[in-house]
Amino acid sequence: MMAKQVQWIVVTDLDASLLDESYSYASAMESLEALQTCDIPVVWNSSKTLDEMIEMAKDWPLKDKPILVGENGATLAFPSDTEAVAEATESVWGDFLRADAVKGGYLCLFDSEVRGLILRTIQLLKKQNGFAFRGFSDFSDEALIELTGLSDKAVQLAKARQATEPILWEGSDEDYLRFVQIIKGYGFKAIRGGQFTHIMDTKFDKSIGMASVVSLFAKRYPESVWKTIALGDSPNDAVMLEQADFAVVIPNKAKGTMTLKRKDYILANGYASEGWNDSVLKFLKSTQQFI
Repeated sequence: MMAKQVQWIVVTDLDASLLDESYSYASAMESLEALQTCDIPVVWNSSKTLDEMIEMAKDWPLKDKPILVGENGATLAFPSDTEAVAEATESVWGDFLRADAVKGGYLCLFDSEVRGLILRTIQLLKKQNGFAFRGFSDFSDEALIELTGLSDKAVQLAKARQATEPILWEGSDEDYLRFVQIIKGYGFKAIRGGQFTHIMDTKFDKSIGMASVVSLFAKRYPESVWKTIALGDSPNDAVMLEQADFAVVIPNKAKGTMTLKRKDYILANGYASEGWNDSVLKFLKSTQQFI
């Protein structure tokens, strides 16, 4: 019996990883083109919404569009013009597939009930406990533009959330810890970002999103063994990097360099897309995928 061939999937964070300070991946084009030559899929794994990433993917210069994991692993999107992926997605995800969830050439998958449940729960807890916070759903578009510095169009894309609710915590640290403990009992967790705290289902994180993508490929192409190389720069990426077969930590110019529990990860020798590019090229050469 022949051994199964190993196939790789690249799973990457966006901001300060694949994207530089100007939100550009131009410095990573050499490695991205090499990945396409080697038929290695690229997955964007971000806290951004699918709508935000689909808009970004419109300018993707390569033939094979990236697969999208949004809202920290809670939403997925696959290029709908890829027949094999569309078939696998439909058969594996079943109830998660909404008939109207095709946007910008992507087949989008998510549980449409989750965000409503989160909103109802946290508003009830806010009323019962006097917690001080405001969520995305509480702000006007104008207020979000002022808070985030985003354009009106970018705010609309960021508001198109399916499975999470970002909140601006305005209470004490003691109340925050109590809030986090209470929502755990409802099956939710809080992930602190730079400005907002994201409330989401405990079932999801970036590693779960990565595993879902791998599962789809394994079901569609069972003749191969699917492995992952993951790249990220922040603690929010750690769970994904810990679970990947090959992990690359990208140093963060503003926040420093994180460390992982595993000892076999690689530290990129440059920031953002430059470090990303160099690390992926070295990986491809080391695995003899690309010489």
